[in-house]
Parts: sequence; structure tokens; C-alpha cells
Amino acid sequence: MKTQDGRLYVIAGASRSGKTAWTKKQTAKARRVFAWDPEAQWCELPGWLKVTTRAQLLAATQKTGPQRVAYVAGGSLQAEFDFWAGCVMYAGRYVAPLDAIAEELADVTTPSKAPGNWGILIRRGLKRGITIWCISQRWSEADKTAVGNASDFVIFRQSSGDDVRYLARKTRVAEIEINDLVPLQFVHMDALTGKINRGKLRF
Repeated sequence: MKTQDGRLYVIAGASRSGKTAWTKKQTAKARRVFAWDPEAQWCELPGWLKVTTRAQLLAATQKTGPQRVAYVAGGSLQAEFDFWAGCVMYAGRYVAPLDAIAEELADVTTPSKAPGNWGILIRRGLKRGITIWCISQRWSEADKTAVGNASDFVIFRQSSGDDVRYLARKTRVAEIEINDLVPLQFVHMDALTGKINRGKLRF
């Protein structure tokens, strides 16, 4: 069966290097977006709906029209993230295509295999047409499944040499390319073709 596959973006960079702002620009025209928003950033943007309970999130997943939903959860972040990922997988598979944005993944995953519903989402979601935007400051502390399944790597300035070496090893982008980055500059590698481009975020 032929499907319109989604893409999985692994977005890496130190704090305030441009990760979230770049993702915001890339998803500006997306019709249906669900964000895991632990720092309550996305929910403050114009046009976004802030939901704080599981019931509210579940209700949003049933709607097929254009929407931007940011889940700002309390309690156990790992448990709420797992619930969010399960909702996103259901919504993308059974309701309508969507984009999923997952912030601060090192807080809710580990360097081992992706856990629970998040693992299902990033292993099976792409062939269901779900595009996933995975954001973390330190990918050496986040799950390896996202890195292994990535169709695109977007690398901003890194905070340490260890992070530079880790990303160079995982992405085949040369260390010198990553070391030379300054805030708002990035390297974009298409992992499916091996093509590498440099860019600068502009507002």
C-alpha cells in the first residue's frame, strides 16, 4: 500500500541557539500540529490552544480541522509524555495527518531504546504520514531510536566538545562544521540523501 510518509527531524543545539524558533518557522504552514510543551513556550504563540489535562488532549485529537495544540502537563513528565505520544499516534493514524513537536527530549527519554508510546510513534508514525520534530539540547542523553530513524538532522551551536563529537559520529557531519557554528547558524543534513547545507535563522 502506497503512503505519503512523514519525516523525522532531529534538532540539536545549546540553550537559545535557535532550535525552537527554527521549528516554529518550519511548521508555520502545517495544518494540524500537536506539541509536547513542558516549558509552556508553544502555548503562548498566537493561534495555539493550551491544554493541561488528559481529557482536553483527548478531545483535541478527535478534531479533524486545522488546529495547533500544546500539551502543558503537570505530575510525572515521563508518564504524561507517554500519554501525549499515544494520543498523537492515534490522532495521526485514525483521525487526520499531523505534525508532532517534542521538546526537551532528554528530560523524558534516555540514551537507550525509545520508551512506550514514544517508541511506537517514531517507529511507526512516519509511514502513517506523521512528521515528527524532535528537539533536545543534548542528544547524548536522549533516545537513540529517534537518532536512528531520523530523515533529517538540524544542528545548531553545541555547548560542549562532547556534544560535538557525539553528533559528528551519529550524523556524519564533520566536527569542524559543528564547531564553527554561532548562535542562529545551523547545519541541515538530509540523512536520506547525505546532502548537507548551512543556514542562518532569520526573523
